Amino acid sequence: MAEAARGVALRDVRVRPVRDAGERSRWDGLMEAHHYLGFRSPFGAALRQVAELPGGEWAALLGWSAGAFKVGARDRWLGWAREQQFRRLHLIACNTRFLVLPGFRVPNLASRALGLSLRRLSSDMEALRGHPVLLAETFVDPAKFEGTCYRAAGWTAVGETRGFARDSGGWREHGRPKAVWVRPLRRGAAEALGGLGEPRAWGCGEAEPPKAERLRGLYGFLREVPDFRKPRGVRHQLATVLAIALAGKLAGVRGVTALAEFAGRLTQAQLAAVRAFRSPRGGRRTAPSAASFHRILSALDPEALDRALRRWAASRQGPGGALALDGKTAPEWIEGPNPERTLIAAVEHGSGLTVGQAASDGAGGEILGARRLLREIRVAGRVLTLDALHSCPGTARLIVGLGADYAMPVKENRPALLEDLALLDWDSAAEFATSEKGHGRIESRRCRAIPLDGAPDELAALPGRRQAFRIVRERHVVRTGRTTAHAVFGVTSLGPERAGPAELLALNRGHWEIENRLHHVRDFTYDEDRCRAKRRRLPRNLACLTNAAISIVRLNGRFSHLPQANRHCAARQGEALREVVGTPPRR
Repeated sequence: MAEAARGVALRDVRVRPVRDAGERSRWDGLMEAHHYLGFRSPFGAALRQVAELPGGEWAALLGWSAGAFKVGARDRWLGWAREQQFRRLHLIACNTRFLVLPGFRVPNLASRALGLSLRRLSSDMEALRGHPVLLAETFVDPAKFEGTCYRAAGWTAVGETRGFARDSGGWREHGRPKAVWVRPLRRGAAEALGGLGEPRAWGCGEAEPPKAERLRGLYGFLREVPDFRKPRGVRHQLATVLAIALAGKLAGVRGVTALAEFAGRLTQAQLAAVRAFRSPRGGRRTAPSAASFHRILSALDPEALDRALRRWAASRQGPGGALALDGKTAPEWIEGPNPERTLIAAVEHGSGLTVGQAASDGAGGEILGARRLLREIRVAGRVLTLDALHSCPGTARLIVGLGADYAMPVKENRPALLEDLALLDWDSAAEFATSEKGHGRIESRRCRAIPLDGAPDELAALPGRRQAFRIVRERHVVRTGRTTAHAVFGVTSLGPERAGPAELLALNRGHWEIENRLHHVRDFTYDEDRCRAKRRRLPRNLACLTNAAISIVRLNGRFSHLPQANRHCAARQGEALREVVGTPPRR
């Protein structure tokens, strides 16, 4: 391998993000095996890149995550105020891992791969989290490295850290300061980060960090759910029942009886962590029974539970990321005036975090439920992707009025609008194309975008519309040789200065994460459609807990698939409980 690598010209090296869960697992394994620090899931917006040769062979790995919270040398170099730091920290990406794989010790390969990574870092992070990156940073141990490849790639050393490290007990001094290196990703990045202007595309958040919200665990939010029961005779606190039920969902538990079995296997220390009822006679703690789970989850107001989960999700949301909204019908809810109900969920692109859920009944319920959900979650400064059902003036007007943007397809449910879009001059529009091969087929996508600022009112007459887009998908099945093509038209409130064909195609593809990473998981991993829980509010409360469990796994980043996480938590109930409580259970 080494001899073959030396014969490869550096100009043939390419850098790209990992494409799927299989490549991510391979990337993690190689980093764990060959990097001197090993590898743990990075904090915040994690971006994994590979430098590969023309034949697809991997030569180097690069890992990027969120910028460090406080770095004195970097902050002094930027000269930004404390309020600016908290609002703009997400505009910094930290190079947490860089590895040239064994057998590829080629001169200048490291600086070449690092330079190529920097060229696309901002666009890759924007596709992942919905906002650009202005500055890259990293920390180099001077006792081991001199930072030669960073210097060759145009980085600047701005000082040293104070020599502290974080562990389970807080901060400890280890006496080994690290050199701080930074690299602006555009001209004037340092001045922009420390300046007064703040473009909307930056997606800046709060002026102060929400310390209490971010530091407490999910259990703290569950304790805010009001208890509907009369105090007399209550054994188990409501938060105790909800925390155990959520931990059971992390372990893949589906029904009420299985939740009681999960609770019955908890140790005394684990029951104490969620403040389970302690018998005054024997002094032992008891777990809730199946009847307790059924009675409480059937009567609990799902809106109260969902409000608590929304507050928890808001404390974990990344700034400025796109949100996908879609509904899921649960026909097994047979009680109530309308047997069919729709649950509308909002899921963050990239992270897969469910930020909120709302329910609606009857015909047109998904449209009305989506509008109600939009009013109840924080959407200002974000891009919302919806399906063609919502391509109506009322929804578009609400989104623009809330300070957000939309990107939605237009189909046969809006025939006049669809006809107007089809008649546009698409041949003269700018185009972006991609092609992927896998699962025995080759799929290509071509996206074109046309500004609508000067279009007459009857053309794409949605409030706030700025551009129309067309996406043509072609699928070629290798085994049969059959090729199919399909065109989708759409409208967005994003102008050309904010989103071109490449960004619109990424938003369209990102919308399907709500199907692949939430609804599909609820249907097949948690078998929600075949669940026999039909009484009163029980199905919706179980759905709320399932959404939260899926979000926990997505944010954790340790597992590529939900069944793998479920099996892990089923075998280690203490870890499942720890994810909910936020602190290690006493042993």
